[in-house]
Amino acid sequence: MKVCVMPADTAGCGYYRLIWAAEYLQNLGYNIEIQYPMGKELNGGKDTGLEVHFRGDHRNDPNAEIIDVKIPGDADVIVMQRLSHNWHSRVIEVMRSKGVAMVIDMDDDLSNIHPENKAFVNYHPRNTRTPFSWKNVEQACKIATYVTVSTQQLMGVYARHGRGQVIDNYVPERYLRIMADQDKVFGWPGTTDSHPNDLQVTGGAVQQLIEDGYEFRVIGPITQAKAALRLKEQPAHTGVVQLVNWASEIAKLQVMLAPLAPTAFNTGKSRLKLIEAAAVGVPWVGSPRAEYRRFHKESGSGLLVDSRKDWYKAVKQLMDDTQLRQELGERGREHMRDQTVERNAWRLWEAWERAHNIQRGKEKVR
Repeated sequence: MKVCVMPADTAGCGYYRLIWAAEYLQNLGYNIEIQYPMGKELNGGKDTGLEVHFRGDHRNDPNAEIIDVKIPGDADVIVMQRLSHNWHSRVIEVMRSKGVAMVIDMDDDLSNIHPENKAFVNYHPRNTRTPFSWKNVEQACKIATYVTVSTQQLMGVYARHGRGQVIDNYVPERYLRIMADQDKVFGWPGTTDSHPNDLQVTGGAVQQLIEDGYEFRVIGPITQAKAALRLKEQPAHTGVVQLVNWASEIAKLQVMLAPLAPTAFNTGKSRLKLIEAAAVGVPWVGSPRAEYRRFHKESGSGLLVDSRKDWYKAVKQLMDDTQLRQELGERGREHMRDQTVERNAWRLWEAWERAHNIQRGKEKVR
């Protein structure tokens, strides 16, 4: 069986969900081709992506008919992410008619993106200026051979047909070896561009902690953090951090904040932010969303809080109590020893094998 993996990006989504695991499996000898989404630049000068043939001028006609799609590298299974273009469903149909298993990986509920999230306009069906839509994603997943998702909630959104499974997010094993000198600071890794309404759940806790003498830092660009946290001054921030340095920046914190608003979108959010902190031994304070509650129960590595008062008390307690901080950090790192990409990459290969069997009628699903 040959698998062609075509991640959506070379940022977090692409690496955490597909690239790291596919590269690891490649090194073990599995027959996998990875087509990185930067085209020839990252692919040794080779053309990448699906070669789609149209009848008519597809550049000016969004309804141009697709007459053929070339199978990349003679793959038996093609794995892609977030197929949201209005041509994608037809592409899947053509590929499946040729016997190729099409797997779609999803890590967010795109139908419930917050209106202030920068991705909202791009995926909204009423935006006629773009060929992308969350409805296209749902249709693509409906006719795909198999769907992998990051949470159980997303199974109900994208894999109601039964041809899918949950594959958790994991971290590279190297995260466990990061030992940074921690600054006397608590912080939030993220950007309000994609988390426009999450920091607000902390109320005025961050400002009160700053007034009490504790230092706060944003890991990422400044964006609208000041307004969201109701701060009197712009907080310290790192600016854009490349993924290769992301975990190392989190490791410099004494306490990490992981606020999530009680929304439908966040109900489908994975445990990713928490496992990043746990892997580098940083205790966290987070909102009681579904996957955060599960991770807290399994790892015991942080504190769940809901009210503004509790945010203040929890962060202050951890900043003041070195022993508790170390204990929770050690619990997190120990728990993550079995939650690495290297120890769980087999789960992806198993899912791709199942897709291959379903496509060939060797496995029946409802």
